[in-house]
Amino acid sequence: MGIDDQICRWQLNKDSEEADRLIQAYLPFIIKTLSKAAGRFIDPAQDDEYSIGLQAFYEAMQRFDRDNGKFLPFAQLVMISRVKSWWKQDRKHGQLSLDELEIEPPSVTDLAEDFCRAEDILLFIRQLQAFGLTPEDLVKATPQRRDVRENLLEIACRMSLEQDLMDTMKLKHRLPIQAVARRLSINAQMIKRHKVYLLAAALVYSDPQSMLAQWLGKCGAQF
Repeated sequence: MGIDDQICRWQLNKDSEEADRLIQAYLPFIIKTLSKAAGRFIDPAQDDEYSIGLQAFYEAMQRFDRDNGKFLPFAQLVMISRVKSWWKQDRKHGQLSLDELEIEPPSVTDLAEDFCRAEDILLFIRQLQAFGLTPEDLVKATPQRRDVRENLLEIACRMSLEQDLMDTMKLKHRLPIQAVARRLSINAQMIKRHKVYLLAAALVYSDPQSMLAQWLGKCGAQF
């Protein structure tokens, strides 16, 4: 039985022991995802990101809907979103321990943001599906080098401001490579090589009020 079937079966009764078993089975996946987001190895014995990742993985288990795609890419998005939110809070308030984070009761605003973020992730997955893509495709298409990602995000930001290009892209469900190349004076082969990543980032930037756009931040943020 695959992970998608296991999660759907667990959602029927939400047995705590079964949840622990599933989380334990995917600890390597959780640590790999968090380490990739952090750009360093996340040590389960020392790093708060590990506990945040566990909580986020469990949240993904609760909110997973197989009609919107596969579980593991969805869990990756939720984990990365959660840990990045924690990093932003950590920078804003100084060194904040995980214990302090857990003791503080969530405000109405926090709960609303959590709900909106989850809804935005599901909407983003549906948008990708309209282009014949899945979150897994996006993960595979994400460049390993940070400088490449930063350059592509800057291009995606510029694309998102060209309303006619975005309208064409959404209408035809494909990236108008030649039109983008001409408008932005960028090599068409480079756009073609990174079309999945550019398309996805432009979709996020095209809705600047969404929680995902705020999470992605300015050009140069990691995505």
